[in-house]
Amino acid sequence: MRLALALAACTLFTGAMLWAEGDDFAEYQGWMKSNAATVADLTKNLTAKDGAAAHTDVRKLQENLAMVMAYWQARNASDGVRFSLDGTYGLAQVDALISQGKFDDAAAALKTAQASCGSCHMAHREKAADGSFKIKMK
Repeated sequence: MRLALALAACTLFTGAMLWAEGDDFAEYQGWMKSNAATVADLTKNLTAKDGAAAHTDVRKLQENLAMVMAYWQARNASDGVRFSLDGTYGLAQVDALISQGKFDDAAAALKTAQASCGSCHMAHREKAADGSFKIKMK
């Protein structure tokens, strides 16, 4: 478990360092769309008990969350950073459960990790008149 958390933290901070600070909302939207697709794949792979594919999905989500965390760090939004970290730690738990072959438990842990995503969406996302979403800062 400690190894999984350490790997998650390394992935998170390496990704954050690689991401160039900027105000590129399109890139942010890309991470969000990637997260949605990857969570769907991860859910499917957990149901199929495909550990290798599920591990790959978890890594992709952690990489995306590293970029999301850097985005919020650049904007001094500590709650956005915290939501990103909470999601990353939750994914480390999912990964550990996958390694143990506990796919049903991993699926439940994924739902818990997704709560961090939902909290960030509630705090920092608003629907525009055209149906798209925009980031709101507190």
